[in-house]
Amino acid sequence: MEKIRNHKQLAFVMAVILLALQVVSSTGMWQKENVKAATGPQDTSTIVVSGAAVTVDPGIVMSPVTATEITKYSITYQWAPVVNATSYYIYKYDVSQEKYEYYTATSGSSISVGGLPAGEECYLAIYAVNDDTACRSDFVVTTVVYTKPEKVETFTISDNTSTSVVLRWQDIPSATGYIIYRAGTGGNFKKIGTSTVGEYKDTTLEAGKTYQYKIVAYAGTVNNVGEESPAIFTCSLPKAPTVAIKGGNQRVRLTWAAITGAMGYNVYIKQGEQYVLLATLEGKTNKKFIHTNLENGQSYKYYVTAYRSYNGVVYESKTSEEKTAMAAEVNATSTEAKLFKTTSTFKKSAACKKNKNFAKKLDYAKSFPIPGMSLTNVAEFGCATMIPQGITVAKSYFFITAYDSQGIENSVVYVVSKADKELMTTIILPNKSHAGGIAFDGKNLWITQAKTLRSVPFSAVKDAIDNQDPYLELSAYGVEVNLPQQAATVTYYKKLLWVASYDELKPGYLVSYKIAKKGSKPELTPLKTISMPTRVQGIAFSGNGRLIVSRSCQTDPKKRGYMHQLDVYKPNLKKASKGIISLGKVRSTVEVPTMNEEITISGNRIYIVFESVSFYTAEQRVDRICALPVSYVTKLTK
Repeated sequence: MEKIRNHKQLAFVMAVILLALQVVSSTGMWQKENVKAATGPQDTSTIVVSGAAVTVDPGIVMSPVTATEITKYSITYQWAPVVNATSYYIYKYDVSQEKYEYYTATSGSSISVGGLPAGEECYLAIYAVNDDTACRSDFVVTTVVYTKPEKVETFTISDNTSTSVVLRWQDIPSATGYIIYRAGTGGNFKKIGTSTVGEYKDTTLEAGKTYQYKIVAYAGTVNNVGEESPAIFTCSLPKAPTVAIKGGNQRVRLTWAAITGAMGYNVYIKQGEQYVLLATLEGKTNKKFIHTNLENGQSYKYYVTAYRSYNGVVYESKTSEEKTAMAAEVNATSTEAKLFKTTSTFKKSAACKKNKNFAKKLDYAKSFPIPGMSLTNVAEFGCATMIPQGITVAKSYFFITAYDSQGIENSVVYVVSKADKELMTTIILPNKSHAGGIAFDGKNLWITQAKTLRSVPFSAVKDAIDNQDPYLELSAYGVEVNLPQQAATVTYYKKLLWVASYDELKPGYLVSYKIAKKGSKPELTPLKTISMPTRVQGIAFSGNGRLIVSRSCQTDPKKRGYMHQLDVYKPNLKKASKGIISLGKVRSTVEVPTMNEEITISGNRIYIVFESVSFYTAEQRVDRICALPVSYVTKLTK
């Protein structure tokens, strides 16, 4: 029994001892983890100091330590010499082991720590020592410093759109993150963003521009950067064109506005179930494509892209919207009156009824329908929205300008025979600008467009007439002369061009121009500027020295500035050959139907263009070039 009791006591004691060991072991583990969690670069309490200097002397104060030079594999530190110190002991923190280890001692005030990995964080604990007294200062711990990271050697650019690109590169283990720089072709790089992974999407691009990028890795902070990567160029895609389409006689025309940054355009046509490249148009000014030799009555589908190339790489925009048009026959330019088919019906119009003197004096035999008002054949494309503007006489022909109110077709000039009033040909001008006044100087036709005078050599037009061409497409004007002010109408008198402006509320101007080199590249020299009344639409000088001014505004009397009349002046023409006239006062006024435009004189008749034919809201519509006796118009009443 005694043995059994002793064995039980022994077992109890052993259990207590084991429990105690577990508690101690558990407590020890907790304490170790707690110490581990509490330790770090700022904790120098566990450092076992080297050498004989163990005692801390409050009179020895270690100065702050700063990193003065950082490279990819080394860091140089410096501090101010400490009074009473003869040497300095340096300990380097092992980040993985979470403890300091003795590194070196120096009598100087700087230390270079080499052999470090790129992008490595480094801490030093340093104290100053007075070897004579074997005393030291407290530790000073450096702030965290990282060596510089590796260089981003290569990266790619992809996923180009009109507003964005994506940069991708291999992650560098020594990098904390990356700084992305962008520049235009000029190379003025600016920081645009940062990334912590090997990818960055730049979404702030402008369409159709060339950019270059650099990437710089950083370690620790964005100020601790490595070497710059090589620069890579790329382009944002041009915007997709917005395409307008129109079918014509055995042809389809596609047009679009110029796209910023585009170097050309690709036109695609649908064949079967897929699109194929139809044409590549080089040059950013190519904004039109006409597909010819098509079958009338057949529909065709297209889309257009813009492209830009750089360093042999072509950057093509997204496709435009799919456009469909049908090729269809286009009739010849109309020559019949659009509104009033006979003279008798025209006599019953509001224009004649409300202007009885005008209707009474009108020479119906010499008046003639304005061509092209029902349809103008513009190089095999139909246009029913032309608005007539100007008129002049050149040789044996009337020339009448018109522009498309919808801005789809180019402006035109109708050429009509004086003898039989037949349409001889239609001049298709090189642009869509508002073709206004027109004059003839004996060699050239001059056309006003906004602040520009543009010439057309008469010889080119005469060839088209002689060849009986239904139309003449001009690829360019003879010359284009920029004017300082808006030009509405022009006439030729005393070997000078006289250009007048239009303004509804303010007085306009009349400028005379001398013409040189008429037969080659004409040159204009301004001579004199004369004040003119408001709302001037046309001017003409009569043989008896009168100046007739066509003035009009608005379609009906309910609108501001409503006017429709011819004002007659008897100017002082003594210096007219030098571009100087004195208007004086209005000597008579002749009422005409609404929306009268430019005028011209041929023989003893004055011919008036009316744009009201194209305005359904006009109260007095006229579809004819109206001929009045010059004597009736220029008869003075004041």
